[in-house]
Amino acid sequence: MTSKRANLRDVAREAGVSYQTVSRVINNHENVSEKTRQIVENAIQKLDYRVNRAAQIMQTGRSNTIEVILFNAGFNFFLYEMARTTQKAGYHFSISAVPEEEFESTLKNAASRFIDGLIFLADKPLTYSYTDLSNLCNNIPFVLVGAKIGLNLPCVLYDQQHGARLATEHLINQGHQAIAEISGPLQNYDGSVRHETWLNVMHDHGLDNKLSVEGDYSIEGGYQAMTQLLRGGAQFTAVFIGNDSMAIGAHTALREYGLGVPDDVSIVSFDDTPEAAHFVPALTTVRQDFQLLGRLAVEYLLNLIQNPKTPIHQRVLQPELIVRESTRPI
Repeated sequence: MTSKRANLRDVAREAGVSYQTVSRVINNHENVSEKTRQIVENAIQKLDYRVNRAAQIMQTGRSNTIEVILFNAGFNFFLYEMARTTQKAGYHFSISAVPEEEFESTLKNAASRFIDGLIFLADKPLTYSYTDLSNLCNNIPFVLVGAKIGLNLPCVLYDQQHGARLATEHLINQGHQAIAEISGPLQNYDGSVRHETWLNVMHDHGLDNKLSVEGDYSIEGGYQAMTQLLRGGAQFTAVFIGNDSMAIGAHTALREYGLGVPDDVSIVSFDDTPEAAHFVPALTTVRQDFQLLGRLAVEYLLNLIQNPKTPIHQRVLQPELIVRESTRPI
């Protein structure tokens, strides 16, 4: 026999407070002491209480949901394509932006938000197993976007190692030997894989792989990293840069030092954002089709929702090197 699901008054009784106090805690009302809040949260956890969102909506007339509308959002094709694919399938699309420390609680509460499926986008590698994540999600289907190749998790990803190898070997094949790097953040999964690949390719070709500065994926970060290389007196004829935004900042720093691209320094970057082809000079870059990535992630999730026996696997996409004007033979 299934036990009765705890309600708000059960939590109030367990915590020794009024049900109005429990409601204020659930809705993050400021007018609750930290001690009382902790007592109520302990009671919620002990009773495994889940907010009855349907009843909450009927009682308050509010769903406490904010919809992010991506209207012709050309600046973010990835989310736009995910939203478009979801809505074409007859589903609603919402976004939750949470800090790392709230990740687990967000998954545990997914059922109370009437969520049919989840897509995870994280800039750090997840250390959870498939069973761990399924338990946290109360068996709600999920898909990861980006992960280490070989993990037994449902995910869609680009082969970052292959892309970084394409970029580095392109410069080597053009005769460059003094090749510096401006990496992405090394705690970021994609950034660390691209960096490790650059190190290995340079080593395999017998080239010095010590000219590397860590950036942060921003234009300013690229500018600061390139300035650091130049101020240190580094000698190089080419640079592998972790993404297109940093390449733009790095180009500005080179120009301030009187160096031209590609006459003095060749640049190859990563992502092929819409700006890359229109920058002067147009950027040689590794293309990741973010629209395709977003669409495949949603389609995979819909398969898991509608066909629970869909096999768990990784869908690995291969990036493409787009050669433009920012690189040339030495």
